[in-house]
Amino acid sequence: MNNKFTGNEKRIINLLYVARRPLTTKQVSEKLSIAWQTAKDHLLALYEKCYVNRKEESNRTYWWLRT
Repeated sequence: MNNKFTGNEKRIINLLYVARRPLTTKQVSEKLSIAWQTAKDHLLALYEKCYVNRKEESNRTYWWLRT
Protein backbone atom coordinates (compact mmCIF):
# COMPACT_ATOMS: atom_id res chain seq x y z
CA MET A 1 0.00 0.00 0.00
CA ASN A 2 1.43 3.37 -1.04
CA ASN A 3 0.47 6.25 1.27
CA LYS A 4 0.25 9.64 -0.37
CA PHE A 5 1.40 11.61 2.70
CA THR A 6 3.45 11.03 5.82
CA GLY A 7 1.86 11.64 9.21
CA ASN A 8 3.49 15.05 9.55
CA GLU A 9 2.49 16.02 6.02
CA LYS A 10 -1.14 15.23 6.87
CA ARG A 11 -0.86 17.33 10.04
CA ILE A 12 0.65 20.23 8.10
CA ILE A 13 -2.07 20.11 5.44
CA ASN A 14 -4.74 20.12 8.14
CA LEU A 15 -3.05 23.01 9.97
CA LEU A 16 -2.82 25.12 6.81
CA TYR A 17 -6.44 24.32 5.96
CA VAL A 18 -7.67 25.36 9.41
CA ALA A 19 -5.45 28.47 9.52
CA ARG A 20 -6.88 29.76 6.21
CA ARG A 21 -3.90 32.09 5.92
CA PRO A 22 -0.22 31.72 5.11
CA LEU A 23 1.95 30.49 7.97
CA THR A 24 5.71 30.70 8.39
CA THR A 25 7.87 27.63 8.82
CA LYS A 26 8.36 28.63 12.46
CA GLN A 27 4.61 28.93 13.06
CA VAL A 28 4.05 25.47 11.56
CA SER A 29 6.81 23.94 13.69
CA GLU A 30 5.54 25.59 16.88
CA LYS A 31 1.87 24.76 16.33
CA LEU A 32 2.67 21.11 15.59
CA SER A 33 5.44 20.80 18.21
CA ILE A 34 7.98 19.57 15.68
CA ALA A 35 11.50 20.79 14.96
CA TRP A 36 11.84 23.72 12.56
CA GLN A 37 13.97 21.64 10.17
CA THR A 38 11.40 18.83 10.22
CA ALA A 39 8.64 21.30 9.34
CA LYS A 40 10.75 22.78 6.56
CA ASP A 41 11.57 19.35 5.11
CA HIS A 42 7.90 18.31 5.03
CA LEU A 43 6.76 21.69 3.65
CA LEU A 44 9.33 21.42 0.85
CA ALA A 45 8.14 17.88 0.09
CA LEU A 46 4.53 19.14 -0.11
CA TYR A 47 5.70 22.01 -2.32
CA GLU A 48 7.41 19.56 -4.68
CA LYS A 49 4.20 17.49 -4.78
CA CYS A 50 2.30 20.72 -5.70
CA TYR A 51 0.12 20.78 -2.57
CA VAL A 52 1.38 24.03 -1.05
CA ASN A 53 2.62 27.39 -2.30
CA ARG A 54 5.41 29.39 -0.77
CA LYS A 55 6.58 32.97 -0.71
CA GLU A 56 9.85 34.20 0.72
CA GLU A 57 9.92 37.58 2.44
CA SER A 58 13.11 38.76 4.13
CA ASN A 59 14.20 35.82 6.26
CA ARG A 60 10.76 34.16 6.43
CA THR A 61 9.03 31.69 4.17
CA TYR A 62 5.24 31.70 4.13
CA TRP A 63 3.29 28.57 3.18
CA TRP A 64 -0.36 28.03 2.22
CA LEU A 65 -2.44 25.37 0.50
CA ARG A 66 -2.80 25.49 -3.25
CA THR A 67 -6.34 25.94 -4.45
